[in-house]
Amino acid sequence: MIRFPPKTMIPSSTTRTAAKTATSNILRRTNASSSSSKSSSKISTIIFDVDDTLYDVSSGFTAHRNGDIIWKYMVDHYGFESLEAARKLRDEYFAIYHSTAKALTVAQTEGKFPKNCTKTFDAKHMSQYWVDHCDYTKLWGNHCYSSEEESKKAKRDFCVALSKCPAKLVAFSNGPRAYVTKVLDTLGYLELFGTDRSSKDGSFVWGVDDVLPHCKPEAEAFKCIFDKLEAMDNQTKIRPEECIMVEDSMKNVRAAKALGMKTILITGSKEEHRILEEDAPLTDDPAVDVAFQTVEEMATKLPGLWKDPPVFEP
Repeated sequence: MIRFPPKTMIPSSTTRTAAKTATSNILRRTNASSSSSKSSSKISTIIFDVDDTLYDVSSGFTAHRNGDIIWKYMVDHYGFESLEAARKLRDEYFAIYHSTAKALTVAQTEGKFPKNCTKTFDAKHMSQYWVDHCDYTKLWGNHCYSSEEESKKAKRDFCVALSKCPAKLVAFSNGPRAYVTKVLDTLGYLELFGTDRSSKDGSFVWGVDDVLPHCKPEAEAFKCIFDKLEAMDNQTKIRPEECIMVEDSMKNVRAAKALGMKTILITGSKEEHRILEEDAPLTDDPAVDVAFQTVEEMATKLPGLWKDPPVFEP
C-alpha cells in the first residue's frame, strides 16, 4: 500500500491577485527549497492529465464539451428547463470539484436536479454522450502551430518520442474513461498507454469513474491510481517521489506536489479559453517544477526522461 505524507492544505489560487500569463518556450524551476527537489530524480512513472494537457486549451475543445454539449445533455436527459439553468448548476459545482462527473453526482445528491427528474446521474452514460456528440476535429487547434497539419505532425512526433521513453506512461483524467479513451485514440496517443505500447487496450488509462467518489485534486484519487498500478504488478511499489504529474490545472499540480511528486505544468498557448479563471497557470508557483506551453516540448527539453533509467533533470 502507498504511504503518503501527512495531508497538507493546498493553497487556493484565488488568493493571488493576478495570474501571470505564460510566454513561449517556458522552462522554469521552482525554489530550491522545495522538499521534493532534494529527493531522488529517478523516475519510474509519468502520469498525464488529458484535457488541456495532451491537447491545447486554445483549441476550445474543452469549452465546447463542457459548454453547449453538456448543457444540452442535462436538458435532454435530466429535465433541466433550459440550457441556462443547466449551465448555472454545472458551473457552480464544477468550480468546486473540477470534474463534471463528480459535480453532477454531488449536485443530484444535494437535491439540485429538477424535481421531476426520475433518472439517477450516470457518469458512464454522460461519457458515452460525449463520445457520440463532441466535435473531435477541434482537438487539433493550437495557437503555437500555423496549421492543423502542423499540429497533427507535432502530435505524431511526440507519440514516436514517448514510445521510446522507458518510464511507465499513465493517463489519468477527471473526465470519464470512455470519453478519455476516445480523445487519446483521436490524438494517436492511446497505444502509449497500453500494456506493451503496441496495442490500444488502454490498460493504463483511468478516468474519474475509476476513482469516484473521489477526483483530482483529492489525495485519495491519486492513491486509487497508485493502488491500481501496484495491483497490476505486485512486484513494483509505486513511490510518489519517482512519479511525474503532467497537468494544466494548478489545483492538481499543487495536490501532486503535496504528495511528493514531480510536476510539469502545461500552460497552453492562450488564456481566454480557460474555464476556471482561478486555475490559470502560475509558472512561479512553488508547486511547479517546470512549465511548458505545449506538452510536446517535453521531448526536447527533458532529455533525461529518455535515459535508462529515466531521470528528472529540469
